[in-house]
Amino acid sequence: MCSYQSDFGLISIVVPLYNEVKNVRPLVMAIDGAMRGFYCEIILINDGSTDSTAAEIQQLNHPKIKLIDLQKNQGQSFALAVGLELAQGNYIVTLDGDLQNDPKDIPLMLTKAKAEKWDLVTGIRQQRRDSFLKTVPSKVANYIIGKVTNTKLIDLGCGLKVFTNTAAKKLHLYDQMHRYIPLIIHLNGGRILQVPVRHNPRLFGSSKYGLERIFKVIYDLVVLMYRHQLSRKFKKNSKLVSS
Repeated sequence: MCSYQSDFGLISIVVPLYNEVKNVRPLVMAIDGAMRGFYCEIILINDGSTDSTAAEIQQLNHPKIKLIDLQKNQGQSFALAVGLELAQGNYIVTLDGDLQNDPKDIPLMLTKAKAEKWDLVTGIRQQRRDSFLKTVPSKVANYIIGKVTNTKLIDLGCGLKVFTNTAAKKLHLYDQMHRYIPLIIHLNGGRILQVPVRHNPRLFGSSKYGLERIFKVIYDLVVLMYRHQLSRKFKKNSKLVSS
């Protein structure tokens, strides 16, 4: 069980889950082990799983778990948005529910976020343990995003992130915008640190992504940048009117 650590206050750990019944128990055990010495809540969002993911979470009867049980699959961005909205921690941690992110990396990321005053500390997956069906689209997407936005964000697809509460609450995720969380925070003027993190092989379940993700990434990036430009023009025109 997570225990009290006064320096950080409450830490919220937010994990979206879709058909991850075999990963639930080892995931929670891994979080418990990594977060000894911290006062935390674990928010698990069952995103309309068609297996018994929700029942497995309930059977744990874990005092720190808050289960959000969505009745139908809404997608990762929606699930994350719901979890972030309910999170009450001074710092909010997100990670994927497939055990490929390692909770052991969280304490160091939290320490850096607090000590160095970063709005977001995000992982760069080392020695990725994925098939080419995941790594190739990811590399192409990261390359395209870097070129279009002129940023040096290396691994936007890493689910392991540590936010300040303020930065997390400003995200307003929709559609598939969870892929662009570091970029959104960057565009909002936030301070971002990228750190190397572990990456484990998937032992149970199956990946929900494939090569088609490249085309979705391009479309969503165009929409995101267009909306950002509109927002900048609106703010600029508002200042002109008020002056």
